[in-house]
Amino acid sequence: KTAPIGRAEIIAHGGGQGVRPPDTLEALDAATEMGADALETDVQQTADGVLVLMHDDTLDRTTNLSGKISTLTLAQVRKADAGDNSENPGQSFAGKGVVVPTLQEALARHPRARWTVEIKPDTSAAAETLCRDIHATHAEARVLVASFHDKALGAFRRVCPEIATSMAQDETRNFVLAAYVGLSRFVPTPAAAMQIPVSQSGIDLASPRVIAAAHKRGIRVQYWTINDPAEMKRLLARGADGLITDYVATGRAALAKPGP
Repeated sequence: KTAPIGRAEIIAHGGGQGVRPPDTLEALDAATEMGADALETDVQQTADGVLVLMHDDTLDRTTNLSGKISTLTLAQVRKADAGDNSENPGQSFAGKGVVVPTLQEALARHPRARWTVEIKPDTSAAAETLCRDIHATHAEARVLVASFHDKALGAFRRVCPEIATSMAQDETRNFVLAAYVGLSRFVPTPAAAMQIPVSQSGIDLASPRVIAAAHKRGIRVQYWTINDPAEMKRLLARGADGLITDYVATGRAALAKPGP
């Protein structure tokens, strides 16, 4: 479900959102062509129970329409132009037929890719749907489910314990604090990975102590969102297992020449 510890990976954030509209099939296609080791995407659930690729809980920021996804049907969401991204007007794909894809479409389109799927809703319905989508596309061995929220990840683990997960917020905090005092071995977690920023609340999450503690437990450490080449090389030198980046090509270059 994850690569062996010791082999660093380049993970396409938002499917490779630095060069294509985020969380779209076009982004996933580009990231794959650029050599991403894994694809990271976010999912929201529509009013009629379908998981779609979208970071925000509304259409407002990354499409030409507005509205909360949980109150819209899939058909309504499909009317949005997902290439009309006001946040990155220089990379606009407006009017080119870019739509909001379903998770099943994305998983089926890249059947050999490994994925991180971040579940945004913290409902049991969303967790159950995600579990069904993974099994429906025979993606069990190649999906890592993530969430910033402990409640959302807890709901998924209860209904789908056979699928690998990363750590949520509280879990990560407890592990990191314990790692700093040499007690991380006592922190229970079923997680296969930690997906974390470089620092938070003044704590260095890229400390060799944190990385070593995770590796002792067989847990991969992946950092987000890393777009600077120098920072990429620094983290690789410290033993990071993955870089979640908007720019896959930049990550591949850093991985090829990790030195100064």
